Amino acid sequence: MALTEKDLARLGPAARAQIDAARARQAAAQKARRLQTDAAKAGPLLPEADSELERRYYAAVLWPKIMAGLVVSVELHKRFTLYPADTYCGLRLPAAHYTPDFFITYQNGTVEAVEVKSAAVRKLQRDYIYRRRLFIERYARPNGWRFTEYIQE
Repeated sequence: MALTEKDLARLGPAARAQIDAARARQAAAQKARRLQTDAAKAGPLLPEADSELERRYYAAVLWPKIMAGLVVSVELHKRFTLYPADTYCGLRLPAAHYTPDFFITYQNGTVEAVEVKSAAVRKLQRDYIYRRRLFIERYARPNGWRFTEYIQE
């Protein structure tokens, strides 16, 4: 028997918080099962990946975690705004963004941003280290997220 909104309104804040936490756990478990089912159908291939390195990371590291039920959600190329677009003294300043390759939420609540790069590409993208640092300082550290970088030589 499910509780109605009227029943929940009669409860105290602590009981409501417990019920909300239980509902959140159930929703996360359901989302993880859906992700696991979709991953089982698709297999360890990732057609929407931008590079071969991303496909290999998904197949070797992420797909086994999904199949084990450890991962709740995976977002590819989630975009974070580091600085909004602006003008200064007549200059147009474009927005600055950072887009990790994978944004992963685990069953235990841990969130991880993963960047997969080859050493050659990393060297060519000279502003990457600054965008990475801004992302870590503006998003990862304040929210308690992990940041993992896989660099292939």
